Amino acid sequence: MVRNAGEIAKTAEVGPEAHDVDDGVRGRDGLTDGMRDASYALAETLFTTAEGPPDEERLTWLVNDLDHFLSHAGPRARSVYRLCLFAVSSLAPAMIFKLPPFRRLSLEDRAHALERMEQSPVGMAVFGAKAILCILWFEHPASAREIGFDGKCRTR
Repeated sequence: MVRNAGEIAKTAEVGPEAHDVDDGVRGRDGLTDGMRDASYALAETLFTTAEGPPDEERLTWLVNDLDHFLSHAGPRARSVYRLCLFAVSSLAPAMIFKLPPFRRLSLEDRAHALERMEQSPVGMAVFGAKAILCILWFEHPASAREIGFDGKCRTR
């Protein structure tokens, strides 16, 4: 009798010989060091509030989570993020007549550059990078507390 993988998985027993396996995908890069720095600067700019920028630990968590996510993503998703980040890093400073890279600008200049770039014909690059960062940022438990989400479904 031939069983399919689902039947095998249902009947498999996990014995004491089971081991935790690193879930990293070998051979796939997530972020280079330069991309980590650029992603950190972009996230710091995006998530700064009237109280100031987010704490360093939270931003580091986000960049590590992004690195992990991209190491598991397909080549198209990784390429799109890389292109969006490259565009922001190189074009946003020019929007305010500054030299790249984006990460070397002051926080105030970065915010102004992003606003200008979002309103330009290349604004979709900001949107692409911002979208993935926001998805990951709002997965953090502190984000749920900040926006008042309690994890419960809303019913009438």
